Amino acid sequence: MEIKTVFLIFGIGLAVFALVVSFIGLRAKNFPSRGAFIGLLLLAVVLVGGTTTFAVKLSVEEAHEREEGEHPIGDESAEAAAINIIRADQA
Repeated sequence: MEIKTVFLIFGIGLAVFALVVSFIGLRAKNFPSRGAFIGLLLLAVVLVGGTTTFAVKLSVEEAHEREEGEHPIGDESAEAAAINIIRADQA
C-alpha cells in the first residue's frame, strides 16, 4: 500500500472521528463516560499519530522525487509557468 493511501485513510478517519464525537457530544448530556473517554482518547492518539507520521513520510518521499526529477511536471508547474509568461508580457 502506498504512503499516500495510508495517509489519506488516517486523515479521513480522523476527520470522521472528529465529526462523530462532536455530534454525539452535542446530543448526549452525559457524554463521555469514563470508559468511553479513555477509549476515545486512545483512538484519537492513534489517528493523530498515524496521520502526522504518514504526512511526514509522504512529504519526505515527494521531496526525494522532486530532487531526483522523477516527478512529472503537473498542472501546478504548468500554471505557474503560464502566470510567469503573462507577467513578462505585461511588463
